[in-house]
Amino acid sequence: MSTTTFKTTERVDNPARRRLFRGQIHTKQILRLPWIINESVFTSGCTQCQDCISSCETKIIIKDNDGFPTVDFNLGECTFCNKCIDVCEQPLFFSDFSDDENREGKVADNKKPWPVNIDISDKCLAKNNIYCQSCRDECETNVIKFQYVNSSIPEPNLNDADCTQCGACISKCPQDAITFIFEPKAN
Repeated sequence: MSTTTFKTTERVDNPARRRLFRGQIHTKQILRLPWIINESVFTSGCTQCQDCISSCETKIIIKDNDGFPTVDFNLGECTFCNKCIDVCEQPLFFSDFSDDENREGKVADNKKPWPVNIDISDKCLAKNNIYCQSCRDECETNVIKFQYVNSSIPEPNLNDADCTQCGACISKCPQDAITFIFEPKAN
């Protein structure tokens, strides 16, 4: 007679604990809500109440695999309405938002909403000699300009310093060639 043992799976309240005990530290960088202090503060302090998800006017905040909110720019752009910050009862964001003067997408000391830079890969139609300027047409701050480089089709050129990181260009790119890449961490 053989004995079979079945393991039951239980939902863990804090998935980070399970990863810690398994020796799997979550190192993948994820775009969370704008102006969070850092990933560690966010994942340890977020209660996963989903208030930020339901308050997002453009519906770009979704749950990740661990139940934490993340931003998906494939769904649209961030208008920096800051409703996600307003409804959050946890101290997860830079304190620059404590006064109403800074609540319109402007943060002191030129802090960006996310520690990222924009990147246009070689999948870009314009870089492959096919006329397209969808990203430029969506960019309200005119950060993306097109210049003639080595062909008869102009190619995109970015002014990363003036980019608001709204993500409007990402959802409009027909080739998914535009992404945010995380800045290297300072040592």
